[in-house]
Amino acid sequence: MTRFDLSSGARRVVVGVVAASALSWACSDGTIDESAAPPVASDGGVDADDLVDAGADVDLESPDAPVFSGRVTCGDAGPCVTALAANGGGHVCALLADESVRCWGDNERGQLGAATPVDAGAEGPHAAAPVQVAGVANATQISVTGNGGGTSCARIGDGSVMCWGSNTTGQLGLSADAVVTDTDAHPSASAVQGLPFASRVDVAGSFACATSALGDDDEGGSMSCWGNNSVLQLGRGPLPKRVGVAGPVDLRFRRVLAGAGTSRVAFAVRDSGELLSWGGGEWQTPQNPNVAPVRDALGRQSSLSPAGDPLEIPGLQGVTGVAAAAEHACAVAGGSVYCWGVNKTGAVGNSSRQDVLEPYLVTIPGSGLLRDVSVSNTTTCAVTLGGGAYCWGDNTYGQLGRADDEFTFNPTAVAGLKARVVQLATMDRATCALLEDGAVVCWGSNAKGELGIGARDELPHFKPENVAF
Repeated sequence: MTRFDLSSGARRVVVGVVAASALSWACSDGTIDESAAPPVASDGGVDADDLVDAGADVDLESPDAPVFSGRVTCGDAGPCVTALAANGGGHVCALLADESVRCWGDNERGQLGAATPVDAGAEGPHAAAPVQVAGVANATQISVTGNGGGTSCARIGDGSVMCWGSNTTGQLGLSADAVVTDTDAHPSASAVQGLPFASRVDVAGSFACATSALGDDDEGGSMSCWGNNSVLQLGRGPLPKRVGVAGPVDLRFRRVLAGAGTSRVAFAVRDSGELLSWGGGEWQTPQNPNVAPVRDALGRQSSLSPAGDPLEIPGLQGVTGVAAAAEHACAVAGGSVYCWGVNKTGAVGNSSRQDVLEPYLVTIPGSGLLRDVSVSNTTTCAVTLGGGAYCWGDNTYGQLGRADDEFTFNPTAVAGLKARVVQLATMDRATCALLEDGAVVCWGSNAKGELGIGARDELPHFKPENVAF
């Protein structure tokens, strides 16, 4: 999911929602402790040793459980992960407390940042354990996608952005003057050219965007995008080619905090809590010309196709995050999860496989307010304020964290977690969770080393297993 720390003013949107729900972390004087409010930060929090018995499952949503900050607390033993990123495909990356980046899983396009395959097999190059991305230091935030071949990016402390992996539509930003595209693997990280100072980067299926420096008084920044512009998803109108170098999105004086994108639609979270969308439209499947056209996950009605102007999605207020797979998207708004788009596997969460054109409120009984959402091309998962995890969609490989291989069109709790969840990362066939002590566990398919346990196999893994850092 697109996740970001809120300044005090932007937090007031979330605080109002939480206060109305009378959560237990309200202070005795009737005010809200904003340090515990979502979305999560990458530091601070509570010690996992004080919360759970490592030998047994815990009731993460129990009213008697201690207040959960939603933050990682690093201990003294072993590497500590502070953020996790995956979006479809078969690879995942982790940001560590030492500001290095490690990745594992599918490495066919160099999306792990490894110069050579760590674990080569008949199906292609993979890494069954985390490998450190070479040449990337002082990273403060990461974003990856498994779509478009697989691309990974990191925001660096000096405000630059570095990317590696697939470059089929110029999503690596190799030049500021003319778009460079190719079908090669790019295992070495390189700086995106032509960007101003970036506060964060968000990678979509075939393009990427970076938010500029944030302003004073809780103001967001501008946004620049690069890569595929076939349906105007770069937000600056038609270009001489169907791809573009890094350039500013025409936000019409709006300020934004973060972005996301399907393969054909871009999103940006405004600093006032609305969600903008642009690009996409209707498209015909070449293989099925007699089938009705598919509508992209724009989340709003438009008379234009594509809809190149960034406009607000009606009905979404207090948005604190957005996540998008190739054909569907979800947002956290007011502590609830809304999803929309193509729904082949039930990942939209509307109890069916029927496509949804506008945001649909996903019902998760007993979950309370939600702080985070993550999507793949086949699944959607959400994290509660209490650190619980729910998933829905395709479970063929056990990626929903339940002890069967059945699809589920309704959210189901992830079983076997030994500690509370800070963040989820969803690949198409596997899912990983960042826990409050900085450890990472994964479940589902391990055919490409997605579980990071040090060895690959063809079996479904229905229970979380520890990543071998």
